[in-house]
Amino acid sequence: MSRQTVYFLSPHQHRGLMAEIWANRLMLPDWEIRSAAWSQEAQPSFNDMPLEIMKEVILDLPAVEARAYNPEEIREADLIIALHDGEFEHGDIPTDLPTQKLLRWDIRNPELRTSDTTEQWALYQEICDEIATNIKNMEPYFRADYA
Repeated sequence: MSRQTVYFLSPHQHRGLMAEIWANRLMLPDWEIRSAAWSQEAQPSFNDMPLEIMKEVILDLPAVEARAYNPEEIREADLIIALHDGEFEHGDIPTDLPTQKLLRWDIRNPELRTSDTTEQWALYQEICDEIATNIKNMEPYFRADYA
């Protein structure tokens, strides 16, 4: 059986990266797990704060990389999960995503909610838990036998 691919997308990959890390913790041999930034910036950006938050929970983080949005590659994915702040980013989700493969998770964006780094840290801790819960709730789907 070939491997399936899930893409976690967010504007600058920060929340998508957190989801990628949590999904990798499930040890899913039939899934390729990736994240990417849908922002049209020339280079994907990395904010160290989400990774530092993840290090509080997971001591040995897997290697992750910043990935830019590649429409062709993402359209080929079996599942696409867009993490967006419903209040600020709903209209930002790329319109070329195949809707039959798309799930939307309304996950707050700390960087749009506050400019105070202490408040951002607290929000990232909260969304780390939200993302972990969402991933755990998806586990039966990821483990389903499609043969």
